[in-house]
Amino acid sequence: MRTMKENLIDKFHEADMLYFVLGSLISTDSLIDFEACHKALDCLENFKRDFETSTLKDDPKLKSFLNNAESIIKRDMQYFKEKATNQLRDKSL
Repeated sequence: MRTMKENLIDKFHEADMLYFVLGSLISTDSLIDFEACHKALDCLENFKRDFETSTLKDDPKLKSFLNNAESIIKRDMQYFKEKATNQLRDKSL
């Protein structure tokens, strides 16, 4: 469990791992189905929440990356949702 003082953005930034972790969150190896996308979106929401109080809160590049990551995850979620719906429809035919 995280302590109140621990900030994910700052912690990964200090370890020079921030963009690696964020990139992994949206990689095609990670976003493999609807459930994986849902988990990634939950994780991203934690990053976005911590971004607001991080030492990098004024970094436009990071803010843009977080917003783009959210768009990517939501796009993939929609794809997997539609795919599942189409598969169900095809089975019923």
